[in-house]
Amino acid sequence: MPQLSFVVSGRNDNYDGNFDERLIIALEHNIESLPTAEFIFVEWNPYLDRPLTSEKLRDHFGDKIRYFVVHPKYHKYYCSIDEFLEYPAKNVGIRRSQGEFVGCINSDIIFCPDLVENLKNKLIPNILYRATRIDIRPDYLRVVFPFHSKYILEKNYGYMNAAGDFLLMHRNLWHTITGYCEEYPWQRLHKDAYLVYLLVDIKKFKVKNIGSITHWRHPSSWSNGKCRAKVGDPNWNFTLCDFRTNKKTWGLSFAQEIDKDGITWLM
Repeated sequence: MPQLSFVVSGRNDNYDGNFDERLIIALEHNIESLPTAEFIFVEWNPYLDRPLTSEKLRDHFGDKIRYFVVHPKYHKYYCSIDEFLEYPAKNVGIRRSQGEFVGCINSDIIFCPDLVENLKNKLIPNILYRATRIDIRPDYLRVVFPFHSKYILEKNYGYMNAAGDFLLMHRNLWHTITGYCEEYPWQRLHKDAYLVYLLVDIKKFKVKNIGSITHWRHPSSWSNGKCRAKVGDPNWNFTLCDFRTNKKTWGLSFAQEIDKDGITWLM
């Protein structure tokens, strides 16, 4: 069993024009920084008439990553408001991860040296680990540490802020909370903050900042203030919602898995 697993999600739409480039650069850095960790890529609801992002990653990284592709038929099982569902996709990876501690990260974040060093230390099972997200200029793709402050646009603080970019905890805690909420199908936004709220404010688990990550502020970044209505209500007050865990089938645990050329399809 590896000590660490990291789950990344995406699809073959080259989001914001250079998704594939940002994804590969970030994975190259993060895998090199933590070579013994397990990395999982979940491709949700791909276009079946286009090459898969998973295929591009497989051809580039080989067996350094485990690849899962969720057939489009499962998208309608969850909702009809959006073409890509980040959190059900991450739940697929969480349920199939093998690490003692499992982290969910976004596709365009890079582990900073302080985070990498702290991840090499002993982690505590009942603590929720978060990281400070540093938004950097989108043209600074080849990040080299330490980097000049001129590349920094903003630092995101607070244990619920930018929670989708880095969230790490023991695998037993993920299974206790049943991953990210798959209820409220009309709402995609803030499911990350909702999970942190349930763990810290309701369940009273401790939260700890374990370091920093960088994030390229691409055109559709939430921090750019551009939010598509089809992903839900940006003003959703999840603190007023009833506490909910998912069904036992969370993360598509019931789906048939078929291996095709090193890529596992959920069919």
